[in-house]
Amino acid sequence: MVNLNLEKLNTLAELVDQLILDATRKKELKELLKVHLETAFIFENDFCEGYFYYILGNCSSDLYHYKNESWYSQDLINTVSLYQKSVFYLKKASSDKNLLSFALTNLGNFLSSQGRCFCAQYYWDQAIELNENPVAIIAKAQSLLFISSNLYDEYHTEIHYFFTNKLVKKVKLMFEALELEQKLPLQPHGNLYTFNQWYEQHYQDGEFKFIKEYEQKIRTKIEGRYLRWSAKNKLFVNDLNDLCIDEIVFQDVIGLPSITQRINTSLSLKEQLVFHSNFDELRNEYAYARYLIFQASEIKDESKHFYNATYAHTDDTLHAIDNLKTSHLKSAFRVLYSIFEKISYFLTKYLKFEVNDRHISFSKVFGNNKNRRFQPREVLKNSKNYFIHALFYILKEIEEVDSDHFDIFTNSKQHRLSKIRNHLEHRSFRIVDDFGYRLNTEFDFYHRTMYEKLLTRKHELIEENLINSDEFKEVSEQIQDKEKKANYILEMPISEFEESLLTLARLIRNSLMYLSLAVHLEESCREEEDKLVLSRVVPLKK
Repeated sequence: MVNLNLEKLNTLAELVDQLILDATRKKELKELLKVHLETAFIFENDFCEGYFYYILGNCSSDLYHYKNESWYSQDLINTVSLYQKSVFYLKKASSDKNLLSFALTNLGNFLSSQGRCFCAQYYWDQAIELNENPVAIIAKAQSLLFISSNLYDEYHTEIHYFFTNKLVKKVKLMFEALELEQKLPLQPHGNLYTFNQWYEQHYQDGEFKFIKEYEQKIRTKIEGRYLRWSAKNKLFVNDLNDLCIDEIVFQDVIGLPSITQRINTSLSLKEQLVFHSNFDELRNEYAYARYLIFQASEIKDESKHFYNATYAHTDDTLHAIDNLKTSHLKSAFRVLYSIFEKISYFLTKYLKFEVNDRHISFSKVFGNNKNRRFQPREVLKNSKNYFIHALFYILKEIEEVDSDHFDIFTNSKQHRLSKIRNHLEHRSFRIVDDFGYRLNTEFDFYHRTMYEKLLTRKHELIEENLINSDEFKEVSEQIQDKEKKANYILEMPISEFEESLLTLARLIRNSLMYLSLAVHLEESCREEEDKLVLSRVVPLKK
């Protein structure tokens, strides 16, 4: 084990900067990354651990680029994991806002390079809120241009132009504080400079007053609270909700574009619209889960309800919260996680994969692991559809990891989602009062001490060559019994579960939008296979 303190990390950061700036030293940079990934370190504190992963993230992001690697490259996935772990520990430390802002910005930049434009904005917004990070502002402005070029709603495209220009004007005021390379997009012939000139010729900011002035029809007070809560948490299936929380975003407007298909007179209207109908189902289930989370947010942790007052509750000192609030939260989690499987079914049918229905799952829709290396489906191997790739990267974040191979690249925060789902569906999962959780973990000194004594005694008996003794058998059985029952239930404090649930909700929300844009991009690139094709306007209910 090697100890790492701030002084050593600063030295490491300086060396990495030198290697990154010198294009002839990529081999040295790669070797440095490999050595530090394979070495076990002891960190002085959470800040040092976050700083360490930030440095390694910078190494990896310089070595591996989405444009140069296969879209399914494990190196691209690992880079995101390094930045995510950096953000996790730097947030825990909360001692250096600037470094956290840099980590958030770099994480957003790398996600954006993979086509995860909606996921990226969440991190850039945090960086901008922390210290008005100009690099994050530039990155977000460029991303909005990318999104606007992929939208099929011209009305939303123009709104993106308005917000992009606001960001450009904002960062132009910081121009002198930028590094030379950071100034390039804002200088003549840079994409943001060119956009700003074009925007000023064709639009006036006053034309977009309707964004603030728009009023959504709200029937009841609770509906108003629900809509405002959803907007504040950026949970509408609406690309505009990443830009503002005004009433204009109070709708889940992202659906499916028109899909071109060969004329087939045997198809009824409902059969022609199966994909649109399926997408509506996904939106409906997502909206229902979102509403359950909102309802739970308005229920007090200690509240009781008559639905489960029909039996006597065990007083097990677990401090579990079994009420309507936690039942809503658990139900929302189940519904949201199931949407991943339904997205995989949609992709399988839309992209015409030759897969038996029983073998369709989110973990296998993109390909399979062979010899612990991912191999994509042949039809996807050369895919240029970055929104399909974005869905794949989300899978790699949440998929369950073999605990025997839990390594440095595992994103513990996202991995937690698959662990919750496993226990919630197949084992035992309890949501616990925050203070009660601390009592049972941090302050349960007696039982922890007794367990440690058992482990110590077992080790002593082994050294004394008494493994066949009755005492060794008794000690071993007690240890086994302790470990079996200690791991029987996955306990989670309610604040942590609520955070995980909102993370899952945002991932599903983004996944639905990636799915929509993936279909749009696929339709745009698809060559006309037959002249007998039909592209119909999708009928909507009034």
